Amino acid sequence: MSESKHVWVFLETEDGQLRSVGLELLGQGRLLADKMGEQLVGVILDPHAGTLAAQAIGCGADTVITMEDPALAHYNTDIFTAAMCHLVRKYAPEVLMIGATNVGRDLGPRISCRLHTGLTADCTHLDVDAHRCVLWTRPAFGGNLMATNICPDTKPQMGTVRPNVFRAPAFDPARTGAVFVESLPEDARRSSTELLELIPVLDAATANLTEAQIIVSGGRGMKGPENFALLQELADTVGGGRDDARLSALVLSLYDKMQCHARPELWAQRQVDLLALDGVTDAGTTPWGQALLARVRESAAHWAGVLDKQLDIMAAQDMAWLYGIYGTSFAETADGLRAVVRACDQSWDAAVAALQNVPFPRLGSTRKPPDPDVRDRVKAQRDAAKKAIQALQKQINVPSAQALADLHTTAPAMQALLALTLDFGAAYAAEKRRRSLVDFSDLEHMTAQLLTDDDGAPTELARQLSGRYTEIMVDEYQDVSEVQDLIFRAVSRDGNNLFFVGDVKQSIYRFRLADPTIFLDKYARFADFRAALPGAPRRILLRENFRSRRAVLEGANHVFSNIMSRALGELDYDDAARLRAGAPYPDDGEKPELAVLELPDADDDAPTPEKAALEADYVARRIRALIDGGASVWENGAERPAHYGDVVILLRSANSVGPMYRAALEAQGIPVSAETSGGFYTSEEVSVLCSLLAVVDNPHQDVPLIAALRSPLFGLTADDLAAVRTCDREHDFYTAVTLAAETRDDCRDFLDVLARYRALSIELPLSEFLWHVVDDRAVMALTSAMPDGELRRRNVLLLLDLAQQFERTGARGLHRFLLWMQRQAAEGEEPTVPGSESRSVRILSIHKSKGLEFPFVFLCDTARLFNKSDTRASVLVHPALGLGPKCTDLEHGVEYPTIARQAIAAQLLTETLSEEMRLLYVAMTRAKERLIITGTTHSIAKTTGWLEATASAPLPPELLRGMASPLFWLLQSALLDRDERFLRRNYVYLKPDAAAERAETETGPALPEPDPALLAQLERALTFRYAHAQAVDLPSKVTATELKRLEAEDAPPEDAGAPLLAGAPRTQTFRRPDFSARARKLTAAERGTATHRILQYLHFADARTPEGIRAQVETLTARGELTGREAQAVDTASLLRLGRTELGAQLAAAEAAGTLRREFRFSLLCPAETFFPNAGDEQVLLQGVVDAWFETKDGLVIVDYKTDRIRPEGVPARTAYYAAQLRAYAGAMARITGQPVCRRVLYFLHCGQVSDVPGPDA
Repeated sequence: MSESKHVWVFLETEDGQLRSVGLELLGQGRLLADKMGEQLVGVILDPHAGTLAAQAIGCGADTVITMEDPALAHYNTDIFTAAMCHLVRKYAPEVLMIGATNVGRDLGPRISCRLHTGLTADCTHLDVDAHRCVLWTRPAFGGNLMATNICPDTKPQMGTVRPNVFRAPAFDPARTGAVFVESLPEDARRSSTELLELIPVLDAATANLTEAQIIVSGGRGMKGPENFALLQELADTVGGGRDDARLSALVLSLYDKMQCHARPELWAQRQVDLLALDGVTDAGTTPWGQALLARVRESAAHWAGVLDKQLDIMAAQDMAWLYGIYGTSFAETADGLRAVVRACDQSWDAAVAALQNVPFPRLGSTRKPPDPDVRDRVKAQRDAAKKAIQALQKQINVPSAQALADLHTTAPAMQALLALTLDFGAAYAAEKRRRSLVDFSDLEHMTAQLLTDDDGAPTELARQLSGRYTEIMVDEYQDVSEVQDLIFRAVSRDGNNLFFVGDVKQSIYRFRLADPTIFLDKYARFADFRAALPGAPRRILLRENFRSRRAVLEGANHVFSNIMSRALGELDYDDAARLRAGAPYPDDGEKPELAVLELPDADDDAPTPEKAALEADYVARRIRALIDGGASVWENGAERPAHYGDVVILLRSANSVGPMYRAALEAQGIPVSAETSGGFYTSEEVSVLCSLLAVVDNPHQDVPLIAALRSPLFGLTADDLAAVRTCDREHDFYTAVTLAAETRDDCRDFLDVLARYRALSIELPLSEFLWHVVDDRAVMALTSAMPDGELRRRNVLLLLDLAQQFERTGARGLHRFLLWMQRQAAEGEEPTVPGSESRSVRILSIHKSKGLEFPFVFLCDTARLFNKSDTRASVLVHPALGLGPKCTDLEHGVEYPTIARQAIAAQLLTETLSEEMRLLYVAMTRAKERLIITGTTHSIAKTTGWLEATASAPLPPELLRGMASPLFWLLQSALLDRDERFLRRNYVYLKPDAAAERAETETGPALPEPDPALLAQLERALTFRYAHAQAVDLPSKVTATELKRLEAEDAPPEDAGAPLLAGAPRTQTFRRPDFSARARKLTAAERGTATHRILQYLHFADARTPEGIRAQVETLTARGELTGREAQAVDTASLLRLGRTELGAQLAAAEAAGTLRREFRFSLLCPAETFFPNAGDEQVLLQGVVDAWFETKDGLVIVDYKTDRIRPEGVPARTAYYAAQLRAYAGAMARITGQPVCRRVLYFLHCGQVSDVPGPDA
């Protein structure tokens, strides 16, 4: 086993969601990992683990390891233990934490026994000692003592931790991390138990005690049973057992789904009426019973037909031997299924009875059959029928009376839920009205209510409005909602002048309330335009495809003619739906390829690689071979060489596995751009700039401030930051920086820059200010020197472009811009980097690819399991079937689905799979030249074996519904194309040592002897020395304040102060709001800021008397330049001392004459040799801010105020230290004004001394 590392948290799931105890452990695990200097890793075992990884990362995990497999749907001791031991042996974690739930208390000890390591159970406190040993603390001796255990000798260090001990961290949507996808080993599937049925058991109060924040309990002291009602009332008041988070989520979810209706309140009333079940005596007459019986009828009829077909095959003359063995059994089952079909037309109870009595007689023995392949295929069909019917028997098994009773039981709760949701909607609408806000959904519903009545008929306003339009044209009509369709019909004279275009096969936005059945209804009702009567609705079929080569289209036609139907896909893929080639290509092109990758067998010496990484590596090599092999693209009537920008990788979930594909491409030296959420905002260059902007907006934010200081923009190291923190351990980090500036030049320079940026952020438009920051900090030069420099520069330019876009909306201000950026990042609105995809392989989600086209498309990760989480919510919602609750039996402590829930779950599953099928269609029709599809499986032989045994053309919806991923749809369609006329099958068998074999193969033939002339040329190139090497280290710009260090490296540290505001060191800061400042003293930084503000606005003529100074302070306070507390802290004596000096009199005279300039900013190109010896002919940009200067008859006088806390005897040394800065100011002013500088003055405010700096000027 390799050296142990990282801290692991087992993240337990329940109903497809992460349990709270796992999130709590992520918070504590984050602290342990940081102390140990390790990564925090979350481990999720669940069929849909990939959808939960983002939540774990947002709660603190650096990495998430997921294992997705149907066998992990419910906890199984043997399978979960084997899976976790496999992962621990492969990755060797240092620490493994598990929640002390029922599952954790079963799983933890079994893992520790198999790995021969220690385990501390039921911990309530965790820490780490100096030797990296976790200190596991738990109650002992009945809770009277607390025992702390360590496990120094074996790894991993394991412990279970009680729920509710630690606080779960807040979710951070901006956090990013890696996701590793592992496969469940074959030997881990063996289990000594089999799950037949899952019956959730609840306590009497339907509470989960292990996760309860508050437990309300009572005993004999309650005196009698009737008094326990008081406890129930208390529990309801405080939310005993569970809080109302799940109810809140349910209300919000129901509210969102109700928005697809033009009048949600009417829809809610219809659901209440349905739940009343007035006059209903047969469950089969309810909408849900009708839906379930229709499904049973369809399934029974299908499988009866399959068995009849197998009987016909066995009845052939050469198959008599098989008919004699299987014929009777098959016939009895087929008869039983036909009886189910007939019973479904009679009543619910008749259908249930017939379904439960479908016979599957034992098959006869077939030892040494003449044709075992035929026998196996026939038997496979019967097995498939048996599996499907048994699933229905488990689902449809309650009598009508019980089914109706269950609906009556749940009706009050559902009616209350609807009422609560409507109340929430009304309160939400009232609050939005109070704030004068509307969202897009509000606009839709308000428009619909203005244009239609309760029955959907146009109002008088709609009829008037429709007269304005000759024609109304709508694109992408397959993605409209019920509300939008109602609006279109209202303003188009009931659709008589409505022209709309759509392709229902590309309707992939149902999750955004799009309803493809609206378009389908019109598609079915409208007559062909050639046969339609005058004035009647008509349809025009646009079947020609002008994008793709014929071979690509024929491959897509073959797949979807076999899998898409009205029952699954919501449209029959008939001749009208088939694609026809219309683009003028010179030939048909290459057939689409389906590459199926077999995973290597798992064993201790060669562990199974994760599916996504294996597939990504294969795809990257295929792309490189494609481009290096001279592939060409037909463009503008001619061929051209293909480049990487012609290639796209399409993924169902680009955010989860996209980083693996990017890493694989980069490993092959292939340029790549990935449009996945989080990439732009989390890139180093953008996050650093945003941190700096956040500090300019408000410096009292520790995280952005530390990020800015630590970044290359200012270059402080971790040791520097630690030293700064020691200056003030109690207050925020900015306070520590201001104190550190008294002795540290880097902090003082940072505060100077910050003060300047603060002023500019107010004076300049936002986009200009950002340009200034980027230029001032040399951001473009820094990003150019980083890996992916070109992409990083584009990111910076895109940030600048976003600032301009923000200003074009009419919004203003840095603070609002930062909030806008945060909202964009939180909502996953990822801006596109201009030109990033021009010569790079693009990684896109299928949703983002809609409407686009690419010469070469790699459709990958097709083995990803379908996400069926919509069918697992506590209450299911469907636009037509309403609400689907569970029924709780308090007497027996169990809950089970009602027929309403079963019907809605079946319908939601059908709609989900239909949407997945349309997503597959969108992906397969993006390719212009070539389409390559990839997917992984454990065993190609086993997978193709059972698919071939059940294949028939077209593939029945009953069979397709039972498949776990798109790969099975594709592979079974490919197997139907036995001659590979439309799809080319490519089976790839990877061995454990495949990587070594590839490296050996890529070594290539032996190299020829080197050419001496080329060797000499290479030597000259490698020994080349740049003639101007010293210029390489020259900065592109230098500030005047930096020059003092060039001439005084060993000068004493500056001891800054703020003498005009008693006893305060000078530094730069922003004022806090008054409400946060009243209870504390002014900081040194705030007093220092006030010092410069006073000197900037001081009227020197009135600064010779205390009264004059106080009057100016009052004026500055009234103007908001100073707060009242700052004004009270002014040291009047120091100002008087300045005003009464000869320098003060000269400043007053210059101010009166109008020749005094203050806070004068400049940027000037200067010969670099002025500041850097041997710099040659190079130039540098000199920047600075002159505190004050004025004109005299002899020339200019330059004045610079210094707040150093020194005595008079220390003035000469400090003057020498600042001499270079003053000479630079003088030289710059001489060049800018064209006048000579006659005097350079330093005024030390603390001691009241004037010091002249001699020339020559820079």
